[in-house]
Amino acid sequence: MARVDDFKEALRLASEQLRQCNLHRQAKLAGAEIRLDPDDAVVITFALLGREIAVRIGVQVTIEETGSQEEISLPNKVLICHYLLTADGTPPTGELITYRQVPDGHFYFDAFQRRARDPFLKGFGAQPELFRTCAEKLGGVPVENGDLGMRFQVLPRVPIQIILWFGDDEFPPEASLLFDANVSGYLPAEDIAFVSGNLVYALMGIARNRGR
Repeated sequence: MARVDDFKEALRLASEQLRQCNLHRQAKLAGAEIRLDPDDAVVITFALLGREIAVRIGVQVTIEETGSQEEISLPNKVLICHYLLTADGTPPTGELITYRQVPDGHFYFDAFQRRARDPFLKGFGAQPELFRTCAEKLGGVPVENGDLGMRFQVLPRVPIQIILWFGDDEFPPEASLLFDANVSGYLPAEDIAFVSGNLVYALMGIARNRGR
């Protein structure tokens, strides 16, 4: 697991790259909005799992959630920077791929299963209606795939589908996370695994908070 110092260094490097790149071009490629602050800092905004993120690039780079006092975690800040830096504007292909088919995905496949697929099955495998309810609250829309499939727009150009197959007396429930084949044009493999886990944990958080 990456240490805090590793994330701090990754954020420092990504922030330097943002200050040096063509921000108007990258914002357009990422499907984000861009504006100038009165002090001439550039502000790029887009949604991450339904939360509006504001990236302010001036003398320093700051990343905040609009309207929230909660600090964004270091790993999420790195993810946000990488999305802006990696985005190449590749249009959707309509072809769905598994994580193992993502370029370099085989290097992180076990970590991906532990972070995303396995927790999803533990939390929702035997409770498909709970999955449907939580997915709808997170903005998920149904897709015709598996016994129950939901599509989530986790970033402006990165949709993820979670597909659940119900279990029976002979077989346990099974699940898969699917991506458009263009996903590597927006995030490297490690970040795809990370944001997939974020999606699952967001669903689990909604499940825990039901009825509160």
